[in-house]
Amino acid sequence: MSKQEPNLPKHSEQAPAAYDRVLEQLRQRLDKAGEVSWEYLQEQIEEAAEMELAAEDMTRDEVDLLKAYLRRDLKQLGYYAHETGEGIAAWLHFDLDVLEHKVKQSLLELADKTRIQHELLREQLAHDEDHYLAGEVSAPGTLRCLQCGELQQLKATDRIKPCSRCGAVVFERVSRPWSPVGQ
Repeated sequence: MSKQEPNLPKHSEQAPAAYDRVLEQLRQRLDKAGEVSWEYLQEQIEEAAEMELAAEDMTRDEVDLLKAYLRRDLKQLGYYAHETGEGIAAWLHFDLDVLEHKVKQSLLELADKTRIQHELLREQLAHDEDHYLAGEVSAPGTLRCLQCGELQQLKATDRIKPCSRCGAVVFERVSRPWSPVGQ
């Protein structure tokens, strides 16, 4: 009996670059806004992604997936930064020198803005939203295969590949360990 291939998201080759462009547009918009709420950040993600849809040869489904990936990455980064007080290097779980300066700055600046309504973020975090699937686009960082524990490092925004060891497709982000307050 053959193993059935999982239904993985399909992206064009320009999807990682589009993620970075939307992230940069978002950073520029939030620079002008100052302190923002999670709702405002959501609106800005929508608008920036819509501009990408109009400017590039991307499908509606692909742009919708990029928006979901951005929300996931920013929620996790904001939550991690708030709970740990650690910086982006700890969240990425590798040295920031491997990142392009532009991407590093965009993530750092957005992390501060996403901490504004940390309680709302905490409520919105759902267990399944913390998982990453092969084929999705993600910000740089280290991901761990949930099936065998193999690590996969994304040193730039890229599509997540199936596990090189076991072929599994579900991952979690690996960050420096932390203990929630009060435990």
